[in-house]
Amino acid sequence: MFYPQLAKVHLTDYKVRVLGDRDATAAKVRVLIESSDGERVWTTVGVATDIIQASWIALVDSLEYKLINE
Repeated sequence: MFYPQLAKVHLTDYKVRVLGDRDATAAKVRVLIESSDGERVWTTVGVATDIIQASWIALVDSLEYKLINE
């Protein structure tokens, strides 16, 4: 594994919320990802008009947070 310190990171919670007008196709979504390495817990956020993109932003931020705080 290229980043062995990420081996213990697990997604512990995933929440999605639609921001603004729920009827608009361009409404933004906010994704909150809670992660843990068994010792610490942290939450990251992604916001975009696409749920996949918002999820990706939150997930990447979660892994980067772990790497930066090692």
